[in-house]
Amino acid sequence: MNIPERMSRFNVPGVSITHFADGKIAYSKHFGTLEAGTDKAVNENSIFHACSISKMVTSLCVLRLAQDGVLDLHRDVNEYLTSWKITDSELTSQNKVTLANLLAHQGGFYDCEDSFNPHKQGDDIPHPIDILRKARIGYAPETEFEYSDTGFCVIAQVLEDVLGEAVPQIAKRLVFDPLGLTRTFFWEIGKNPPDGVSLADCAVGHGNNGEIVDEIRAQYPNIEGAALWTTTNELARIVIDIINAYHGKDGTILSQEMAKFMLSPYGCAEYAGLGVFLVKDKAGAPCFFSQGWGVGMQCKLRAHYEGQSGVVVMTNSEPGMEQDAALVGEIIEHVCNG
Repeated sequence: MNIPERMSRFNVPGVSITHFADGKIAYSKHFGTLEAGTDKAVNENSIFHACSISKMVTSLCVLRLAQDGVLDLHRDVNEYLTSWKITDSELTSQNKVTLANLLAHQGGFYDCEDSFNPHKQGDDIPHPIDILRKARIGYAPETEFEYSDTGFCVIAQVLEDVLGEAVPQIAKRLVFDPLGLTRTFFWEIGKNPPDGVSLADCAVGHGNNGEIVDEIRAQYPNIEGAALWTTTNELARIVIDIINAYHGKDGTILSQEMAKFMLSPYGCAEYAGLGVFLVKDKAGAPCFFSQGWGVGMQCKLRAHYEGQSGVVVMTNSEPGMEQDAALVGEIIEHVCNG
């Protein structure tokens, strides 16, 4: 595949790719620049905005806490919430809102318009609870699939009320540090990258014409759902750990039982795992994927968890089209099926 030619076709300044197989990194390849018009080359240390792939990592934290007995995935979350409560109604009379159905985007919430716009300099920074005060249940839990950032705000509030910690700190303790990840973090609004991470290594966002976007590194109010920054290599290592757990290998974040639960269809949607989405490839092999699309960035990962292989692709471009129709999707199809 002539990746530079395809980058030119889609006006993508920079691409990072990591392919993994048999529980280890097979190769990483990097193309272009972190910022158009500069010589800042994309390399193995380049950090991209993972956008909604953040939800997979937040889910991994919740599942580990459930595994440790700190949380119950099937308990009414109102029993955990202290600073805000979900208003009971006829819609929650039979199925309550739980961590499990929130992770599977079946918790009953529709997103309120404009609740998750990117933060701009000078904006008031909302806390998740500010968003939740506007939230309402719109359907009976587990009767519909509705992709919901609001649901993950509820999860974040549960974590904060129970543990007294926010997602960035929990993820560092439960995921990043155990896996030895030094270039993966949830970027909190108004803060600098963590110690040891240079801003110069963080990609700048670009629009579909290749121009730098106004908010060059967009930040969103829902940290747990959209604030992950990482390299393709380190993101692949998170995915490898999930796959290793699925196969019962030692030293993983999740147990085999919990990993299999994560990668099983949940509730009313056969394509919904817990924090990931389930598909089959052209040969019928089961896969899970997670993807992100935000201001100036687009990315996706796909993993053949039975075959223990997959690929992570991250770009500093918002192409104006879904991942599967864009360069990200072309690369994934080439690596997995080419």
